[in-house]
Amino acid sequence: MGAFGPPEPKPFGFVPLPPHVSRQKPAGHDRLVTALWSGSITGELVAQTPIHVGSGGIDLTDDSRIPLVKAHFRTAGKVAIPGSSLKGAIRSVVEAITYSCVRVQSRRAREALPDDFKPCEAKNRDARLCLACRLFGAMGYQGQVSFADAILLSGKVGTILTPSLYPPRADARLYYKDGQVKGRKFYHHGQPAKGNVPIEVCDVQSRFRLFLEFINLEPGELGVLLTALGCGSTPFELKLGGAKPICAGSIKAQVRLVDTMGARLRATQFEASASAQNLGQCLTAAKGLIADESLKELMRIWTRDPRRVCPSRVY
Repeated sequence: MGAFGPPEPKPFGFVPLPPHVSRQKPAGHDRLVTALWSGSITGELVAQTPIHVGSGGIDLTDDSRIPLVKAHFRTAGKVAIPGSSLKGAIRSVVEAITYSCVRVQSRRAREALPDDFKPCEAKNRDARLCLACRLFGAMGYQGQVSFADAILLSGKVGTILTPSLYPPRADARLYYKDGQVKGRKFYHHGQPAKGNVPIEVCDVQSRFRLFLEFINLEPGELGVLLTALGCGSTPFELKLGGAKPICAGSIKAQVRLVDTMGARLRATQFEASASAQNLGQCLTAAKGLIADESLKELMRIWTRDPRRVCPSRVY
């Protein structure tokens, strides 16, 4: 047990890998394909727990009790969530709920993964990529979705005290079962734990601008993207940024406008309960691309339990 008592419950769960990876040739970016969807998605991101995306720096504060704080990311002096962090969070969902490869791997994971799940590579124009790599990119391929930095629109920026956080131990035994990778790891939602490490955060109900562009997506691919944003028939909150193990980083996407070139598809005030007909068709088409059991398991992990308090010490 040690001086700190027995380990607390793990603040995460695993979404098992699907039975196989499905790959096809991507549509590319050199021209707009009229039979496919190209356009943009706008909306807002609303913090459900404090959000911290570190800048990598330490800032001085006006509080003599907490003179130094781990700073939040800023772009051109404005507090924001970098597009790369948002893209990574959405990509992790798409990878988990579709028949996609495992892009980020530790050394041990590479050895424990079936060959079919090794990362895609676009070595030539005829390369076949999984859905996540078509949308977000792979070695040699840029991807067909791009995210702008999500600028803070409203909300309080302040300081909270968190427990000490440590890098994930990706080679630990708990990530494996019978010599195979358990799956993809996702952190639970819950009540943030308290500690003595000061970090700068955007408070609950802070709102950020959401803007992303997509090019040459099939209807089902657009539906998968909307599903990963939490706009499908099973809405959910995303997790992003730092301090996820202690239940920070829970955020909800509110899509306001899906706009495509050529007025092929337009829907304002899009909500999962009242979608435009064409958006509904995209979400329906996405069902053929989604691994249903994987989506159900992610929903189970991300079900909000008001009684759950994330660990404040060793877990």
